[in-house]
Amino acid sequence: MITCAEVERIDGDEGNFQITIHKTPRYIDAAKCTACGDCAAVCPVSLPSEYDQGLIDRKATFKKYAQAIPGAFAIQKTDKAPCRLACPAGLNVQGYVQMVKQGKYEAALKIIMEDLPLPGVLGRICPHGCEDACRRCQVDEPVAIRDLKRLAADQFDPRDIQIECLPRQGEKVAIIGSGPAGLSAAYHLARKGILSTIFEALPEPGGMLRVGIPAHRLPREVLDREIELITNLGVEIKTNTPLGPDLSIDDLLNSGYKAVYLALGAHKGIELGIPGEKAQGVRQGVDFLREVNLTGKALMGRRVAIVGGGNVAIDVSRCAVRLGAEEVMILYRRTRAEMPAWEEEIQAAEAEGVQLTYLCAPQEVLTTDGQVTGLRCIRMELGEPDSS
Repeated sequence: MITCAEVERIDGDEGNFQITIHKTPRYIDAAKCTACGDCAAVCPVSLPSEYDQGLIDRKATFKKYAQAIPGAFAIQKTDKAPCRLACPAGLNVQGYVQMVKQGKYEAALKIIMEDLPLPGVLGRICPHGCEDACRRCQVDEPVAIRDLKRLAADQFDPRDIQIECLPRQGEKVAIIGSGPAGLSAAYHLARKGILSTIFEALPEPGGMLRVGIPAHRLPREVLDREIELITNLGVEIKTNTPLGPDLSIDDLLNSGYKAVYLALGAHKGIELGIPGEKAQGVRQGVDFLREVNLTGKALMGRRVAIVGGGNVAIDVSRCAVRLGAEEVMILYRRTRAEMPAWEEEIQAAEAEGVQLTYLCAPQEVLTTDGQVTGLRCIRMELGEPDSS
């Protein structure tokens, strides 16, 4: 693909014009190119059908859509697309979106898995900042980039992708934690020929993917198959093996590991700093989710109040509904517009009967004999934004 800014001059009449190029080739080896045109036949980007039918001005259309001419003189793009620049993993978004468009799900997964090993997981829980940066937002709404990733992973099993790995090397790496960071490190090391062992404190692998995200958002079979994809490369996972008195970094280095990668995760919640929050019946959201995800149940009352407006608060509320709570309410100190939770998750919670109260901040947990009996709150109003 080229843009008009990369073309120095277009001369000639409609249907017979000459292009002067001032960029160097990028993807094509000029020494091997025979101008056979095969690249144009398989290119996923196409001009509108009116172009081929001769119903519109070909020269104007060429300037507008800037279709690359088959041959060695391909044009080098000046920068990556905004969606790719917004992706923390730097995924080739346009590549796999175009493959999904053509129904080439295996090809789409190959593009995705050049950079990350969890397409089905991220196709469900990725924050998808790429969609906020999508150029289509300037027209109507963004391309559903995250959902297309999920579609590809649902249509073709990622375990069936042939992953190319370099020859095995002698070094081994120890990875502490089997969450997304630990799993990704093990995957990329395996592709470079370096085997690793993951040490996980919990009884099952996955880290916060397993214990921090409810199964209704991330089905366990999806997580399990993508962990299996990584273990199929020779990665070993040891569960119930925490870093601590019985296993130190020095122990790992002395036992033959050449490096240790710490991917411990963020498993602790933030305290409110108000009186009474240590009372029986008050739970941290992440602790509640861990218990629910590992055991399928958690101790709670008939009426549940959740403080916060992020995705964890939404997850806790929807789990509480599923566990049989009669009344579930989310208390948030600002308005809906400021809630960090995704709008789609908020709407799902509301559809399941969760009540949301805005401009409400807790001041004290009311207790009797150490047991929570109520929550005293204060009504808020928005002020001018500050550094926080």
